[in-house]
Amino acid sequence: MARLITILLSTIVAAVFTINAFWLQLNGVSTIDIINRLPVLFAPSNYVFSIWIILYILLLIWVLKLFKLQRLNEAVTSKQTYLFVAIIIFQLISIVSWHYEQFFASVILIALQFVLLFLLYLTYPLNGKSIQNRFPIAAYLSWTFFLLILSICYVLVHIQWNGFGLSNALWCVLAMTIGTAVIMHLRYHHYDLVSPVVFIWCYVGIAIDNGFDELLVATAALFLSGVMVVGMLFMKKNPVSSR
Repeated sequence: MARLITILLSTIVAAVFTINAFWLQLNGVSTIDIINRLPVLFAPSNYVFSIWIILYILLLIWVLKLFKLQRLNEAVTSKQTYLFVAIIIFQLISIVSWHYEQFFASVILIALQFVLLFLLYLTYPLNGKSIQNRFPIAAYLSWTFFLLILSICYVLVHIQWNGFGLSNALWCVLAMTIGTAVIMHLRYHHYDLVSPVVFIWCYVGIAIDNGFDELLVATAALFLSGVMVVGMLFMKKNPVSSR
């Protein structure tokens, strides 16, 4: 029971803190305002960040389900609890670092958060029931991965990196392609249908934000979204789920 209460409290604290930072203010400014300061082509339309609300609803449902599973001794392990709490701590510190313009530190913290999330993701075996229970963690993992790419792009623009002579648009397309490759890896090898949905949501937001001003980026974002839709529909499905 103590593990579940710890996870529940961590989720509530993270939800309140994150939503406050992104839409209200921390250190006198919101997270979205900081992102919009620079012309980062990988940055999506502001509506995309509302996924935080959906994510925390999913996590709260996940925690409530864990309370029910406790009766069957199928709730959560100590390893999963420690990982989840560490993930929340890294997330909160990374947001604070971002708001105090310690962008390099924030990127490192988000990267560590992503690694821990992937370790938590791997604690769920590849069977139908566990994959369903993994849905909120998969959404959390893929959204954190998107934020990691976005943060790296932001830092590169912030330091005025010359991109080895290539245009910002080409680098953005490369970043989106790498993101799609990782998500398709999760889809194929981990039978993950949630992560592509998260990235499609984000890439459509990138296309909308860039529009006709950056047609290459917008077109690539929509094309890669289509690739992920095809991957969701036609890639190999989990052979264990039907057992």
